[in-house]
Amino acid sequence: MAFPETKLQMPIRSISLPSRIHHPSAKFQAALTQIHLFQNSSDSQSLQVSLLNLSELYHSLHQLNHSLPTAQAERSLDVSATLLDSCDAVRNLILTLREHLLSLQSALRRKDKSMEVQVKEYFAFRKKTKKETNKLLLGLKKLEGSETTELAVSIFRSLFMFLSTTSAMKSKTCSLKFVSKLIGGGHHRSSSSVMSELHNMDVILRSDGDNSKEMKKMLERLEERTEGLEAALDSLFKSLVQYRVYLLNILTTHS
Repeated sequence: MAFPETKLQMPIRSISLPSRIHHPSAKFQAALTQIHLFQNSSDSQSLQVSLLNLSELYHSLHQLNHSLPTAQAERSLDVSATLLDSCDAVRNLILTLREHLLSLQSALRRKDKSMEVQVKEYFAFRKKTKKETNKLLLGLKKLEGSETTELAVSIFRSLFMFLSTTSAMKSKTCSLKFVSKLIGGGHHRSSSSVMSELHNMDVILRSDGDNSKEMKKMLERLEERTEGLEAALDSLFKSLVQYRVYLLNILTTHS
C-alpha cells in the first residue's frame, strides 16, 4: 500500500522516529525478510503471506530504481510478462477450485447422490490442475533475473506444488482415524507439515465411513484459505502491472 507523502512530512511527528520509516527501501527490505522467513513453508496461509510480500516487493521496486539501462528494462519486461501470465493462470485455477469446494459443500448439505458427482468433478479438476501447473512451471524455469525474480519463481513453484499435489490413495485404503489425526483440533499446522491441505481433502473424500463432520470442517477451511490466496494473487497481479508500466515508460523515454 502506498503511503501519502504528507504523512512523511507532518511536523508533529516525533523526531525520535526515523523520518524514512516508510521509505520504499525500508518496505522493500521488510517484505524481503518476510519472504525469506516463509520461503520453506508450503501451507496456504504461508503462501498467502509470501504472495502479499512479493506484491509489496514489486510495488516498491520501481520507486527504488529511478532509472534502468534499456537492456535491463527490456529483460525485466519479458520476465514481467511471464510472471503476469503465470499469476493470471493460477488465479483462475484457484477461482475454479473455490467453485468446486462450494459445490462440494452444497452437495454435502443436501446429503444426496449429487455428492458422488461433485467428487468426480473435483478429482477431474485436480488432475487438470496438475497438468496446467506443470506447463506453467516449465515457463518459469526459463526465467533469469534479479533476486526478486528468483523469489517470485520460488513462490510460484510452491503455490503450484500446493495446488497439484494429489493423494495416490485409493478408496478403502485409508482409515478415518488417521485422517482425523491429520486435521484434528489443537494442531492447526500438523496437516501442512505432513502434506498440503488439498492433499488432506483428497484423503477425506476417498475415505469410507461417516466423515461428514470432518469433511465439512475441511471444506470450509479450504474455501476460506483459497479466498485468501485469490485476494493475494489479485494484489500481486496489480503490482506486476504497475511494474510493467514503469518499465514501458523507461523504454519509451529512451527510444
